[in-house]
Amino acid sequence: MSSEVSLRASKFSGLGNEILLVDLIRQSGNLDSVSVKKIVEEKQAEFDQLISLEAPTFPDLDISARIFNKDGSKAANCINGARCVAKYAIDSDLISKKELLVGVGEIRWRLIVHQGGDYSVEQEVPDVFKGKELLPQPNNKNLHELNVLEDTIEIGFINLANPHGIFFTTGINGLPLDAWGKNLQTLNWFPDGINLGLAEISSPSKVKLRVYERGVGETLSCGSGACAAVILGNQLGLLNEEVEVKFQKGSLFVKYNEDDKKLTARGTVNFLKEINLSL
Repeated sequence: MSSEVSLRASKFSGLGNEILLVDLIRQSGNLDSVSVKKIVEEKQAEFDQLISLEAPTFPDLDISARIFNKDGSKAANCINGARCVAKYAIDSDLISKKELLVGVGEIRWRLIVHQGGDYSVEQEVPDVFKGKELLPQPNNKNLHELNVLEDTIEIGFINLANPHGIFFTTGINGLPLDAWGKNLQTLNWFPDGINLGLAEISSPSKVKLRVYERGVGETLSCGSGACAAVILGNQLGLLNEEVEVKFQKGSLFVKYNEDDKKLTARGTVNFLKEINLSL
């Protein structure tokens, strides 16, 4: 019978998005979907995403990482989590330099530590429409009309390794995001599920956002959702290249360059506490 394994975890907040980091470079252990579910079911820790930090799998990387949602499902990207990794790497002396390269599958996060407490992630996004072909044909606004429960919404589809549907509308605080988000997971258009963002534009350089994340539910912020909203808004001529995306607990500043297909997201990160896990 195998013995129980104890691991130390560090919990961070990326604008309210709760991220649990487990350093498997300086600790021995393994994390998978089963162990993540165990952590949640036994109420050992509350989080939106858990990220395991591991030895680099390629020579150009400083760190490799894997991402799990709190239901145990795997995620391919987590912009707020990336920024939390930057803070952890510096504060814990895992990495001494102010810029580092982290690999998550085929994705590369270029992380930068700024003076004043901001952390940014830069990522190339060459194929943001991958998976769009599964959706109904777009309307004359180049948006997809979907019947969700008793409502019809118009979404744009953006793939940042995690699929996002963005609905530009008004009065987002009064809309049934949770019910819509849950219903979308059951539709054949999204075989891998989808994150749903409700975006309310204040100006071409400012937008308010709520996001339902697949495998999690509504979160207080979602970095990849913010980036998806800016990319789509830019494509539709609604938003500038540089946009402040406002969440309940702060703003993420996103820049998207259509020419070189690069996006950058910058904002604050807060350390919350250390947690002992038993697996």
